[in-house]
Order: sequence, then C-alpha cells, then structure tokens
Amino acid sequence: MIHYWIEDKKIFSRISSVFFLLSILVILVQTVGYGLKLSFIEEYFVTFKIINFVFGVFSVFISIFLYLKEKEFVQRLVKGTFIAISVFYLIAAFQWLVDQNFLPIDSRGNVIFFSIFIAFLSISQRINSVSNSGLHSAVIFVLSFIILILCGTFFLMLPAATTSGISVLDALFTITSGVTVTGLSVVDTNTAFTLFGKTIIIIFIQLGGLGILTFTNLLSLLFKSDNSFQNRLMVSEMIKELNSKDTFSTLLKIVSLTLIVEMLGAILIYISIYNTQGLDNKLFFATFHAISAFCNAGFSTLTNGLYELPVRYNYSLHLIISWLLITGGISYSVMINHNNIITNRIKALVRWLSGVRKNECVSRMSNNNALVIKTTGILLLFGTIMFFINEYDNVLKEHSLWGKIVVSFFNSATPRTAGFNNVAMADLTMPTFMIILFLMWVGASPGSTGGGIKTTTFAVVVLNLFNQIKGRTRLVYNWREIQLDSINQANAVIILSFFAIGTSTLLLTYFEKDITFRNLLFEVVSAYSTVGLSIGITASLSSASKIVLIVTMFLGRVSFLTFLIGLYRQFFKEHKRELANYPSDNIFIN
Repeated sequence: MIHYWIEDKKIFSRISSVFFLLSILVILVQTVGYGLKLSFIEEYFVTFKIINFVFGVFSVFISIFLYLKEKEFVQRLVKGTFIAISVFYLIAAFQWLVDQNFLPIDSRGNVIFFSIFIAFLSISQRINSVSNSGLHSAVIFVLSFIILILCGTFFLMLPAATTSGISVLDALFTITSGVTVTGLSVVDTNTAFTLFGKTIIIIFIQLGGLGILTFTNLLSLLFKSDNSFQNRLMVSEMIKELNSKDTFSTLLKIVSLTLIVEMLGAILIYISIYNTQGLDNKLFFATFHAISAFCNAGFSTLTNGLYELPVRYNYSLHLIISWLLITGGISYSVMINHNNIITNRIKALVRWLSGVRKNECVSRMSNNNALVIKTTGILLLFGTIMFFINEYDNVLKEHSLWGKIVVSFFNSATPRTAGFNNVAMADLTMPTFMIILFLMWVGASPGSTGGGIKTTTFAVVVLNLFNQIKGRTRLVYNWREIQLDSINQANAVIILSFFAIGTSTLLLTYFEKDITFRNLLFEVVSAYSTVGLSIGITASLSSASKIVLIVTMFLGRVSFLTFLIGLYRQFFKEHKRELANYPSDNIFIN
C-alpha cells in the first residue's frame, strides 16, 4: 500500500497541488498580517496560527513522502534535511498555536521564517515545471520578471510598507526599478518607505538581480532529482553556461558566491561606517547597500545617496561599494572561471610540495572571460582618467587628491549600471556628461546582475570595425575565430538599443516640454541600461513619462532582443536552419 502511494505520480501531483495552494495562502496571510494595519490584529493572528499549523502538518507529510520516493543517497540526505526543517517548523507552529514553549525557541519568529522558506520551496517546484509547458524559454524568462514586478507592486502598496501611502503607478515604478536593478525612483526611499517597505525593496532587488528562475530552479531540486533537458537549456542560456550538464552545479556556485560576496561586503561596509555619526540602524544600512551594490541596483536608504554628508568623504565606503558593483557586473562566468583556476593552482602547489608529480589539464581563462576583463579594465581606466581631468576644478574641488582619485574611480564604475552617486550629477560638465552617457550605454557584462548593451557586445563590434578597416573577412581574437552568429547578435543588440533609447526619448520630449532634451536623454539611457543615475527629474515626470520609463527599464533588464525572440518564436514557427541554398548577391554599402 505504501509502495503504491509512493510510486503513483497522480497522487504526488495532487499532494503537490494542495501543498502549492497552501504555500500561496501562507505567504498571503503573512503579508496581510504584517502589511495591513488591522484593528483586529490579535483576532487575525488566531487564524494565522491555525493556517501555519495546518501548513506545518502538510510540510512534514510531503517531506516524508519525498524522502521515501527517493533512492539516491545524496538526494535522500537532502530530503532528510527537509524532514528535519519541516518537523522543527511544525513544533514551532504548534507552540505558537497553544501559546506554550516546550522548546526554548522563538516560536513566532521561527514560524515566520520557515513558513516563507518552505512555501518558496513549493512555489519553486511549480515554477520549475513551467519549462515543460511548451512556452519558449525566452517567454518564460520575460514572464518571470513580469510576475515578480506585479507581486512586488502588491507588497509595496501595503499600508505598513510606506509612511504615508503610495499610488499604484509609483509603487509599480519603484518595484520595476528594483526588480530590473535600475535604481531610478519617483519617491525618496529614505522617507517614503518604512523598514518593512525597504526590506521588500531589497528582497526584490536580490530576486531581480539573480533572476527568480535562478532561485526556483536551485530550490526545486528538493522536490525533483531530475530535470528536463528543456529546463536545463533554458537555465543555461539564462546564466550563460555553455555546458547544460553543469547548469545546476553552476546555479549552486552562483548563489553561494553571491551570498559570500554580499556578506563580506556588508561586514566591510559596517566596519567603514561604525564610527559615522548621523546614520540610523547601521547593520541594516550595511546589508541594504551590500545587496544593492552587488546587484548593481543603485538604491540607497539615504536621501541624497552617497553624496549625503555623513558618507560623502568616507572614501573607504566608496571603494567597498565600487568593488561590490564591479564584482556583480563582471559576470558569474568570470568569477567561477577564476575560482576554478585559483583552486586548481592551489591543488597543484599542494601536490608539488608533497612530492606528487601528476599531469592534469589546467583550467584556463576562456576567450569570453578574457574579453570581459580586458574591456572592463579599459573602460574603468578611461572613465577614471577622463572624470579626474574634466572635474578636477568642478565637482572634485572639495576633495583631497586621494579623494579626487577615489571619486573619479567610483564615477567610472557606477555608470556601468550601478547608479550610486557621490557627486551632484546636475553639476557635471558637458564632456563628463557625454562620457557617463557612453559608460551607461555599454553597461556591465553578460551573465551578470548589470544591464546595458554589455562589454562583450561593444568589444565585438569594435573588433569587427577594425577587421573591416583591415579588409579581413574573419574576426579572430586571441587565436580564436569569433562566430558570425555572435557578430550578428552584437549588431542586433546595438541597433535595438538605439531604437529603444530613441523612441523613449522622443516620447518623453512629447510629454515633458519643460525639461531639456539633455536631461531627458540622460534619464532614458539610465533606464534602458538599468543604471539609475539621474539629473534629479524622475520625481517630477508625468504619469505618461513614468509608464514609458517602466517599459524602458523592463526591456533593458530582460534584453530587448530576448523579448522579441521570445515573442516571435512563441507565435511563429522557429526555423533552426535554412533547408534551401540561394544564390549570393551584393548590396552596396557606403
């Protein structure tokens, strides 16, 4: 009988469906309980406790079911851990229900944490199964951001999230800016949102920066030890992993690296501001800015960002933020590649010191990663030098020589989709303004938390330009030929960026006749490249202009090209290759 229940897929499907519905209910009651300012909050929590207890019972039941269903040792170990978590959650929920402490634990706090964690596991499993629904992977990727934005908007509109309420459009704009890791804001994050609201923003920045599919596909392994080939291809494309067999081990490395870097960043930020006067809740400040910087979001809990007086001359903080945003924008592929190279070299050194001589394949840097690092380095150096020269007697005048260098470096890094500011952007000279526009347009690297056309796109187009000047037909970099598909894709990305930026700017000039073209162009490029830098006009924009920027930020984050590919291939037949050969012909260019 037990064997029949375990092996029957229909039974598992029904149990998963019930568990999924309970998961949504639990998250809703959690949100309503803490987001709404209810006058009957105590009576509400009675229902809240009962629902949590029922969810705990189901959680224990399904965790045992999954454990018995699994045959592999490693997967049984994972599912066994899930049983332990579920049992602990059930005990905490029961203690909170009967208002008794059989175990010396914070029942209410543990219930809140573990209920959301387990509910997210269940929802992850259901999202993971969407890949088998017949939807194109690009469509699934785009839909994941739409759903995330809608959920975030709902949470941000809860009364407890703001100090004096917020309109639907402003909530939608703010959460879109957070999920797309842009940083543009129509309200003051510091004064308009409560601690609860700021926590919602930073959670959605984290989910948007890594991508909700990264979390859901990793967590869904608790429910399924196997994943469809289509799902592996979808996620490998999202994280730029060439070998789909390594997709989920790469996902684990990505999440681990993210948490480690953000934790280290938060510690360093906290140390740098420990003796700073005028900052409230320094631990939250450090955590918020570490996540916001690594995800290249640009959101700050200070009204004037890092230009605020308490931190304006804190150059160590500026360098830490710069390190975080460069690390987050350089791509996970580069970080993992470097991690593998360093690990292998340490192992080789240990073997050499121990007298073991063994020939092994040494990990080398891929051509893509080499191009990313070289392009990033050139752009950082170029931006730093030009900012230092152009602003030496302008916005840098109030800083010491060391301060001038740090601020110049910071403002070379932050336009690359980060969006933090430590100078008054409206006071920049025109040459600096143009350079920042260029840096924003290029952006970060593919497979990172940043936006823009990407460093590799810019590098490939420039290399191809020199190739054309030299009269060469094949593009070779570092003794490797770059495929024609990559060149065509780079050209398409650049053309679409001009189209999106041009169209959005045109619309804004129509809606905002009192704002200069210069400022509107800056705002649009910042939105499309998901940077978040602003001359200070965002809050004064009309509703129509805000909607234009919302769409612009969204297309910039999901990639305009990806959006069009998903749209076309979902509704029209996808041709993998042309079956017929056609005679060639010349088109006169230039």
